[in-house]
Amino acid sequence: MNHRINSISLKLSTIISNKKKQMEKTALQMFTSTVKNDDEHIYIKPLCDFFKIDPENQGDKIKNDLILAKSSVKKPNKTLFGDNYPRLCLDKKGFIRWIQLLNPNIIDKNLRPSFLIYQELIFEFLYGAAEEQKMIGSLNAKLQNLKLDYSMIGNEIRTTQQKLFRALNNRYQYSIPFTHQKRTFEFPE
Repeated sequence: MNHRINSISLKLSTIISNKKKQMEKTALQMFTSTVKNDDEHIYIKPLCDFFKIDPENQGDKIKNDLILAKSSVKKPNKTLFGDNYPRLCLDKKGFIRWIQLLNPNIIDKNLRPSFLIYQELIFEFLYGAAEEQKMIGSLNAKLQNLKLDYSMIGNEIRTTQQKLFRALNNRYQYSIPFTHQKRTFEFPE
């Protein structure tokens, strides 16, 4: 009986783990599909396309929002879109604000659960990445400083070894005679 419970528990934990991995994979796919940026601005069109939202309507809402209007610009990006048509984009803070202001009821019912997850996780995705970037920069700076210290210590070790070698050579050079002295031994009879 106990073995059976452990077996069921193991199966459940495997199912939950697989489901969690699938959710993380789905969230990552959503973010990589929707967060298309140019410098410090994120285009709204990929998100609108992904969640089947009218980008023109959202553009109007962004223009009418006092805060979002200040953080929006139109930029072309031939690499992302294949043409030079200027598209609306927002800075990171504006993008997050816009996502949080979007009414989930305008999203298709089939996509709504994914959108709610997206709304919940977008801040972590954008600013978690920024925190990671900051941490990576900090660790890299520390590593470079340690390498510099290591190099300086290595040079100091070599210099000290050379000084010690010279000091030992000078000391023994004058105090130890290097002439051959013939010793004679007498053996007792």
